[in-house]
Amino acid sequence: MDDKPPPEPDLDSDAPAAGRMAASRAHAQLEVVILAAGRGSRMRSRTPKVLHALCGQPMLQWVLDAARALSAAPPLVVVAPGADAVTAQFAGRARFCCQAQPRGTGDAVAQAQGRLADTTRQVLVLCGDMPLLPVATLRALIRRQAERTQGGVALLTTDRPASQGFGRIVRDERGGFRAIVEEKLCTPAQRTLTELNAGAYVFEPGWLFQAAARLAVQADGERYVTDLPRLAREDGLAVETCAAAPEDVLGVNTRAELALATAALRRRINAAHMDAGVSFTDPQAAYVDAGVRIGPDTLIAPGTMLTGRTHIDEGCEIGPAAHLHDCRIGAECRIRYAVMEGTAVGPGCRIGPFARLRAGARLEARVYMGSFGEVKNSALGTDAHMGHFSYVGDADVGAGVNVGAGTITCNFDGQRKHRTVIEDEAFLGSGTKLVAPLRVGPRARTGAGAVVTRDVPADALVYGVPAKPAPDPGARAREAEEAVSAS
Repeated sequence: MDDKPPPEPDLDSDAPAAGRMAASRAHAQLEVVILAAGRGSRMRSRTPKVLHALCGQPMLQWVLDAARALSAAPPLVVVAPGADAVTAQFAGRARFCCQAQPRGTGDAVAQAQGRLADTTRQVLVLCGDMPLLPVATLRALIRRQAERTQGGVALLTTDRPASQGFGRIVRDERGGFRAIVEEKLCTPAQRTLTELNAGAYVFEPGWLFQAAARLAVQADGERYVTDLPRLAREDGLAVETCAAAPEDVLGVNTRAELALATAALRRRINAAHMDAGVSFTDPQAAYVDAGVRIGPDTLIAPGTMLTGRTHIDEGCEIGPAAHLHDCRIGAECRIRYAVMEGTAVGPGCRIGPFARLRAGARLEARVYMGSFGEVKNSALGTDAHMGHFSYVGDADVGAGVNVGAGTITCNFDGQRKHRTVIEDEAFLGSGTKLVAPLRVGPRARTGAGAVVTRDVPADALVYGVPAKPAPDPGARAREAEEAVSAS
């Protein structure tokens, strides 16, 4: 990730962040306008509503992804004043314009006038708080407007009884569209209608902006985008509807709705992984972010959380209760009850239960890491064996090294961190303390409970507190032979 946030765009500028955006606008046939100027007061949060995360992505990101799948032109997002966090996070991926006063959705749509390409033939209007809309459903809506309205309006509807917060679709005696009536303006009879306005529309831009200027101001001082289809009908234009599944049009206005939308996205993500050959013991008990990749024949056990940009190769067993964030896991690994972040793990490793790998940890092939171990900013070489209750921090551990149970690298002197180097095939006895900076040579050994403060040569054995080299077992015999010879 970049250390610095992207530059904030000019809210009132038509110029996109890059020349690539300008080129795509010049040839746009369809453009997407996303309404994101709502205050989101029901979220009870300092964070703008559209920045709340669902499965690892901000809410608005889900809508932008759908827009980019439909149009080469970068989406135009209508925001309120003070939306600096939103514009900074999505600079370079969208254009922005500002609705200076909170005058309703109809006024928000009007802000797009003059900001679309001259070649634009269709304008798709979406809400920034509707992250579940499938691209296929939106494509069907776009085709409906192009093929059946001859410049009129197409809108998305859904059928759901006893729903609150949705405008009702009112039809004439022939079943044709008549109007959208906001719930607060419905008569008791209209409130019983189950066909609901879903909040997605396709317009012809020329008519859209002249009609938006004619929208009536309602009692609350706002102009409603929902009045535009009625105006189209009064102007003699065709108004067509396209049905969507109720779940797909869920809007997020509260924390409860955020949780519902997140659960729906999680089901879709897990289903896609299963279609690709991944097994879940219980899909409802596994939490996988949108940016995660998992290889086939991997099993995800309950309680597992895979977040960020985690990538797992084929044939692994992850969980139960493993949390991996921004990790790269090789094939055929077994990880149980572990917390890992920013970690690279080679193939065939066995980790846990109850292990922690912190940022900068790197395990080569076939490393074993026992219960309640921790690795931080360290590399463990191929076939290394790290016993339980051990801590390896700021260290380079060679191939075939045995790190005995309870071994600790003492890497911090109170002011600075120091590195420890343990070379190939060294053997560290249980309870060894390695006081860095320190080097343990190849095939060297430490006795159980040794406190090692000096470098250990290759093939040497040290033990004790502080650790000292073991005496040469043949030294006394040689001394006795020399004494006899001298006499």
